[in-house]
Amino acid sequence: MRLPILVLQLLVAAVSVFNVIRFRLDNLLIERGAELDRLALVGLAGAAISTAAVLVLCWRATALTPLRAGLALVLIGVTALSGVAPGMIESRVRAAEHATREAEHQQREDAFARELAQWTADIDKRAAVAQPLEPEQAWSFVDCIASAGYRDEGANPPSAQALELLRRALAAGLIDVNTAVPGHRLKDPVPRSLFLQFYTERVAPVRNVLARQDWEIMRLLAAGGADLALSDAAPLVADLAKTAVAGPSRFVSLK
Repeated sequence: MRLPILVLQLLVAAVSVFNVIRFRLDNLLIERGAELDRLALVGLAGAAISTAAVLVLCWRATALTPLRAGLALVLIGVTALSGVAPGMIESRVRAAEHATREAEHQQREDAFARELAQWTADIDKRAAVAQPLEPEQAWSFVDCIASAGYRDEGANPPSAQALELLRRALAAGLIDVNTAVPGHRLKDPVPRSLFLQFYTERVAPVRNVLARQDWEIMRLLAAGGADLALSDAAPLVADLAKTAVAGPSRFVSLK
């Protein structure tokens, strides 16, 4: 009776050690390295301690009683569990992190939906009484439209809804694209025309990997009465003459 239990224990221990080592190697590049190291060490320690206990239990007994045999089988189970426990714990941690990320993502989406709805109501109200946006309001509105660029799923995605809202605001004369707005970057607070400020901050630095939404906004602002004769607008005029080539995901490049 002792020999089969010893052989079984050694086989289970070998498999458990293999599983722990594979678990650590499979997660070698994950940032939480110290935490994974602790999980692996706990798994190895559990396998080692339970194996030692079975060896002591078997070698010290001339004959295994049913109680000792049952205890040995329990320890073998502990050894097997030690090999899979790190992976199970890590899976639970990842599931919890994924759930948290999904909840945070949904909160951001809900917040943006509310913001877009508020802007829609405001634009409709202003269009009805011909009340233009103040310069900083106009910038905040355009910034909201730009932030919709990553929300392009569905038959009528928020990105398309936002662009349509911008078209309506421009058509109603609610945005003066030539009004001066201050820079919104710490290193470049220089006031510029709204359309040039958007170009300077959102288009010019990344024209080779440009968000499609930002480029559509830039084209609408330029067509919305922008004074393209300004000397500072020359780079924009040159970019407007280029072709937007579709790139990866939601990006384009100007060729």
